[in-house]
Amino acid sequence: MTAQAWRAAFVVSLPVLMGYTTMGAAFGILLNRIGYGPWWALFMCVTILSGSLQFAAVGMIAGSMSLAETAVMSLLINIRYSVYGIALIEAFRKCGLKRFYMIFALTDETYALQVQDERPEGVDRGTFMFLIGLLDHLYWIAGGVAGAFAGSMLTFNTRGIDFAMTALFLVILTEQCMEKRNRIPAVIGAGATLGAMLAFGAANMLMPAMLLIIGILLVLRRRLDAAETGAVRETEAAL
Repeated sequence: MTAQAWRAAFVVSLPVLMGYTTMGAAFGILLNRIGYGPWWALFMCVTILSGSLQFAAVGMIAGSMSLAETAVMSLLINIRYSVYGIALIEAFRKCGLKRFYMIFALTDETYALQVQDERPEGVDRGTFMFLIGLLDHLYWIAGGVAGAFAGSMLTFNTRGIDFAMTALFLVILTEQCMEKRNRIPAVIGAGATLGAMLAFGAANMLMPAMLLIIGILLVLRRRLDAAETGAVRETEAAL
């Protein structure tokens, strides 16, 4: 793992640094509000690494949810990662033992950066993807622990603080739309998500939306690849 690879992964993951420290802090504050301090925040951030599940876990713990209910809820919340994993099977397969940690460290934002693959020439893709996952994990841990400490020392209204996760995803989506000339995948994602929400409701939309997005992208794969290639050639010609 060269200094160039570390530097490249850090630069690419800067938006996640800003988002995960903020979002992790929000989680730490909420966890502290129900009586669990920094050590619990550290333990959960190290072993779970799922923002949506950890935010939900605050409610599960506060509501004394049973182990069976917790297991089912965790599966429903995190099942979308199986769809992400399908897209990265070939890339992860070439990463040796590192792939086991990379599978664990796969989150929405990490997946977005790994698929975007903005590594400089000469940096191994597997190493680059591993470092992105590792750095994002460290950002999340730092934010969660800092938030738990802050929550133990400060008193304020925490209503709406869990919106930090949604805000982070919107920032990454906006950045990709601004940088990519081919915005068709973003339109497909937005349209499929809206359609799933209207058809299944906000509480049950996640898995149908993911399956719909993957299905449409697979059907239109050749056309999208051609459009992406054309956009790259236009950019190179302009330069």
